[in-house]
Amino acid sequence: MEQSNTNGSLSSPSKPYIEANDYDLQFPTWSMEYLKQAAIEHRLVRPRSLAWAVLLNAVPPPSEDILISISGHRNFYDDLKKKLSMDPRGVIGDDPLSQNEQSVWKQHFCDKELKAMILQDVVRTFPDEPYFREKNVQDLMVRVLFYWARAHPSPGYRQGMHEVLAPLLLELRADRRRAPARLSDTLRYYLQEDYLEHDSFMLFSAIMKGLEKFYTTGDVVPTSCGRLPTSKTLHGQNEVVRYLDKVREEYLMLFDPDLGTHLAECGISMELFGM
Repeated sequence: MEQSNTNGSLSSPSKPYIEANDYDLQFPTWSMEYLKQAAIEHRLVRPRSLAWAVLLNAVPPPSEDILISISGHRNFYDDLKKKLSMDPRGVIGDDPLSQNEQSVWKQHFCDKELKAMILQDVVRTFPDEPYFREKNVQDLMVRVLFYWARAHPSPGYRQGMHEVLAPLLLELRADRRRAPARLSDTLRYYLQEDYLEHDSFMLFSAIMKGLEKFYTTGDVVPTSCGRLPTSKTLHGQNEVVRYLDKVREEYLMLFDPDLGTHLAECGISMELFGM
């Protein structure tokens, strides 16, 4: 027989409810099973960003291996930045006017163009949130999105990806600002301010593993400057549109026909509803 705990959640005699505490990495409350249920019931504790990382399989539940995993992600980001930040002036024999796809100078100019394109979106992030008006925050977002796009030439950067990154950055910042003075060694390492950018990249990369397919356009690959070929070469619907059509046809009308009918009567497309 199930019993109700003080929070209204159900627990059983064999698996009693265990109260989780902020910034406390005790194993029962940081197991994958517990975190999934806590997320469903809107009771994830802090650092919430670390719980997200576990749920996204970016890092294992807190154990001796979690420090190795976090360090590995941070080292990967540092290595990626070094690899993609080559100074063309140090390359002998390369011409700044070269159109050769292997030209470091050509890639340098394409990178500047890609960063400018990303910045156009970043400066519009959450207009009512002062944090995103800070230049250093905008620069951080441009870097994270740029390096991810360069590491994933297909789909590359797509409009709207900055809105995926922004909530992650807010949560990472909040976890650090609200941390108590006394922390375990694991949390003290994870919550270092110097690694805010690295951890943003880690979480964004983990989420994009599931979202990446929605930003692809058939077999079309962006240019080295991050732009898609002209629309004349594109065929078929975007993957996300097909997915939303499936949601409407197979799920919405089945589980919530009133909502489906209301959207149809109001002329609200699934693309708009999906946003």
